[in-house]
Amino acid sequence: MNSLDIALSSITFLTRNEKILLKNNLDSLSALAVLSSKDISLLIGREIKTKCWNGKVTAALAEKSLSIMESQGIEAVLYNSSEYPELLKQINDAPYALFFRGNLKAVTEKQCVSVVGTRRICRICAEAAFDFAKTAAASDFCVVSGLAFGADCFAHKGALSAGVKSATCAVIPSGIDTIVPYSHKALAGVILSNGGCVLSEYIPGTPAETWRFVQRNRIIAALSRSTVVIQAPEGSGALITADFAIDFNRELMFHKSCFCAQALKVKAGISENKKLRNAASYIQDGAPVIENFADYVSVLKDEPGKHSCTITI
Repeated sequence: MNSLDIALSSITFLTRNEKILLKNNLDSLSALAVLSSKDISLLIGREIKTKCWNGKVTAALAEKSLSIMESQGIEAVLYNSSEYPELLKQINDAPYALFFRGNLKAVTEKQCVSVVGTRRICRICAEAAFDFAKTAAASDFCVVSGLAFGADCFAHKGALSAGVKSATCAVIPSGIDTIVPYSHKALAGVILSNGGCVLSEYIPGTPAETWRFVQRNRIIAALSRSTVVIQAPEGSGALITADFAIDFNRELMFHKSCFCAQALKVKAGISENKKLRNAASYIQDGAPVIENFADYVSVLKDEPGKHSCTITI
């Protein structure tokens, strides 16, 4: 990974294909640094209306990020590499690059299952997240989640408790040099020491911002054939990931714990998604409800629309 690729990765107003096109017309970071927004518009064939572009600042941040990568042992993989996760390549807005620590093979050589849910998780759903992830990991799946409080945390811990290598992967909404939330730094360390992976599409040095949490969710959904929602009150951010899974033509399932009395009393926090759709509406549209990992495997084997799981809400 060179500084030009890092700089291109950081440009938020360009699509992946536009970044590729721009790279094909440049030979160095310095060549990018002197471009105006009008120059970029001409090179990619689309008018760029942003007023935030500053090539010199972008170049300086890229050089700083490269220094962080070298000093902290952070690795990166480009979209066109054979090491880039194949399922992630399939989505239209796949990241230009992934920055990671640990073993990326955890998500490229294992079957993955994404496990998500609210941060304001109840006890029953926390146990469900832990138990489901533990059984999935013991069955040689990699559990993908977001390292957040609540369901994510219990999913990672459950996977780690299975005692197998490469059990889980965390996708974070900031540069890989900063663990978000900070209090989960130790958990991230255990994931790495266990042969797992912590990854991000953001260059080192990038702070976590609200919109990046949403963008992060699409990667969580894209890395797996299926997403399992453990608990998602109306308006929950976990339902953003559910929508991404549907958009990517992936399997979406809801754990039975979503509909327990404790879970139904929990309201979404103020930082979560403001959409009004709730878990029950996905069930009405055909998303299956599962009780455990055995149900999950059964659903995966069924033809779409012919799920054998008979649990109702």
